[in-house]
Amino acid sequence: MKFIHCGDFHLDTAFSGLSDAKRAAIRQAELRRSFLAVIELAKDVDALLIAGDLFDQDCVEPETIRLLCDGFASLGDTKVLIAAGNHDPLTENSYYNLAAFPQQVHVFGTTVSHVTVADCDVYGISFGKAVCDEPLLEVLPKSGGRPSVMLMHGDLGGHAYNPVKREAIMQSGIDYLALGHVHSFMQETVGKTLCAYPGCPEGRGFDELGPKGVICGEITDGGVNIQFVPICSREYCELSVDVSGLGTHEAMLAAIRACGMDEKNLYKVILTGETELVPDTAVLTEGLSDCFFAKIYDKTVRPLDVDAMMAEQGIRSMLAGKLAPGLSGEEAALHRKALEYGLSALEGRRVKAL
Repeated sequence: MKFIHCGDFHLDTAFSGLSDAKRAAIRQAELRRSFLAVIELAKDVDALLIAGDLFDQDCVEPETIRLLCDGFASLGDTKVLIAAGNHDPLTENSYYNLAAFPQQVHVFGTTVSHVTVADCDVYGISFGKAVCDEPLLEVLPKSGGRPSVMLMHGDLGGHAYNPVKREAIMQSGIDYLALGHVHSFMQETVGKTLCAYPGCPEGRGFDELGPKGVICGEITDGGVNIQFVPICSREYCELSVDVSGLGTHEAMLAAIRACGMDEKNLYKVILTGETELVPDTAVLTEGLSDCFFAKIYDKTVRPLDVDAMMAEQGIRSMLAGKLAPGLSGEEAALHRKALEYGLSALEGRRVKAL
């Protein structure tokens, strides 16, 4: 059986972290296009496996349901197998029950069942509620004579959201455990079972960095082969930029751009190092306005020659002397900030906000 394994689309997610309605709408549209990209890939396989959280139950638009129905209908003979997750549980009011999906779509119920696709047994089970801190299955189905797949949303080796125990996997003999819930590509072999998460097809925040996509795979009597295939429109990226010694915003912008930023992706930029200039993050963000999205975090510090200050006469010396003992203690960072802010205030410089 050739298959596409995907999940965690979270269609119609708000993208509230972008703080801009236009960019959020663009990302929502790109998320829908990523679904269509998966549909195109699925036209050449036997089964499309969707491991939950296809959408968020409370924020589904009519357009999204139409998109899903039309996309599934275009697949011809490809079977669509869905196991609902914690964000789209199979409740009475679930869109899985309300939408008129095409006949080739099979949504697994809240008790385990199976279908046969291309001489492969595909087992599945859905969340029946949003919170499920106990295993949906204490015992996984036993593998029969044919290649076998288990499709579900769950937390491999975890403690919440359908914790999946490795002991249960080893006892089952299932060939491939197709999981959803973790938003990064992961694979692990447990006993004879290959367990995998495709991750989400599009990142939704800076806790979901790097390329995102789906798994293309094939299961035969000889085993399981999978490949991660990136499909995302944009990536969330995190850059740490040392701006030590740079005294102008123009120089800092040049240092940021030298790290390889482009116009397409979304960036979290963390400024580090020692500099006399207190970076104005608003100025720097405006200087990067040609990027789709950039957010600047200032972690820089002011150069402090404590010994030289203590040798002076006056208020600077008194301030340094008062705070110096704490610079080597457990609260060193707090004492350094206090000294930095005090010096900035005494010298009439802008005090960096906490």
